[in-house]
Amino acid sequence: MDEIDIKVGDYVVYINTGTKGRVVDIRKDENGDIWVVLDNNLMYRPHLLRVIDKSKITERKEDIDEVVEELEKEELEEGKVMDLDLGDACGAG
Repeated sequence: MDEIDIKVGDYVVYINTGTKGRVVDIRKDENGDIWVVLDNNLMYRPHLLRVIDKSKITERKEDIDEVVEELEKEELEEGKVMDLDLGDACGAG
């Protein structure tokens, strides 16, 4: 592979959209083009990525799921959300 400044395990940002992630693989396709695979399973050309400090990664799916779960728990405890039994549901059609 051609020499690139990105390696597996690096944290990078895609300069066009700000998408951030961890590099899980670097591949060369049948045309000889190099692609960097991030932990979001998307592939990017290396010249459009910049290596960043891991602390810059703030929105991770696991973190978001954890925050949503905590908010739901708080709302249930405060009585903002009620658990209702609406009886048997039936399918349409």
